[in-house]
Amino acid sequence: MKRILKVGDKVYAQSIQHFSPRYFQGFPQREQFLLQHLDGKCRVEFLRHKILNNISDVSIEQEKLNQHLQKHQYDYILIDNPLSALLINPTIKIPIVFDCIDWYEEMYLTEFGADERYFLLKKGFESIIKIATKVITQSPTMLEALKREGLRTNKTVIIPNGYDENIFYKYSDEKIKLLKLKYAKKYNISFEQKQILVYTGKLSKWYEDIRLIISSIDENQLLFIVGDGPLLASLPDLPQVIKTGAVPLLEVPNYTNIADVLVFPVSVDCSPIAVSEYLAVGKPIVMGKGRIGWLLKDGINGSLVDKNIDSWRNGIAMAYENRESMGKNNVQLSRDLTWEKASSTLTSFLEAE
Repeated sequence: MKRILKVGDKVYAQSIQHFSPRYFQGFPQREQFLLQHLDGKCRVEFLRHKILNNISDVSIEQEKLNQHLQKHQYDYILIDNPLSALLINPTIKIPIVFDCIDWYEEMYLTEFGADERYFLLKKGFESIIKIATKVITQSPTMLEALKREGLRTNKTVIIPNGYDENIFYKYSDEKIKLLKLKYAKKYNISFEQKQILVYTGKLSKWYEDIRLIISSIDENQLLFIVGDGPLLASLPDLPQVIKTGAVPLLEVPNYTNIADVLVFPVSVDCSPIAVSEYLAVGKPIVMGKGRIGWLLKDGINGSLVDKNIDSWRNGIAMAYENRESMGKNNVQLSRDLTWEKASSTLTSFLEAE
């Protein structure tokens, strides 16, 4: 059995995105689901460090890691945030596994700009792609980007983000009908003659294109925004926009299942958890053209659109018109994206020499 030490923030992304306290619940974390299925195969322990704002913070947390490693032995140290790589000093000889799960510098610059922590992040990224023994990426697009940046190891594997098949699946028509009755009453709306659009996820600057989606809808459509974050309060209050706030994870598929079309407001992501969950409930997906092209195909799984209102409107219309066939395609595509399968791939990768 491999012993793994996961080193990172208390909650992933709290150091690279504007953070909402609601992110502690209702928002699935890759770490949470990917590692929970390793029970009996790999033993994972966690060392949480404070947010690293400066060199002084790095020194303090580096010493904590050193002291911990003096008392415990591990086969791997697992890192999914380049800031955490700054804690690895040259005396540590334990193999490092880097789970590259974001476009870190792009996200950070969008969220915060080029402050002191950004340059720490940049330094950590430059370090981790050199010292990592094994590297996991979310997509072939991300792997190629790492190679262009100077990735040294050739021990790599692609593990996309997944979904929990016990939570996300296609509901019966009767269950969807009952949910619509429930939400019509809860939100004081009518679903009659309406196209239902749904977004589920975080709301920070990285997701700014939610404004473009809002601008694209008309009076015959309802847009449910299921999530929370710093951006939420500034979004316009419109009759056809229902802002639910964060909901418990078990309730998220209630909203995705009532949708005719699911939308995602980031064109530069390559494997969002939400997209895997969208696929599993069998609904067409509309999102911006970009790095998702390795997984989603325009006209097959939904619509991949340009960053303008007309393109979003046309993309939503096409997805709605072809929602039945696209939904079937997406259920089929989702079958290889469960967290259980992802964990099995990770286990094999960690066990390999």
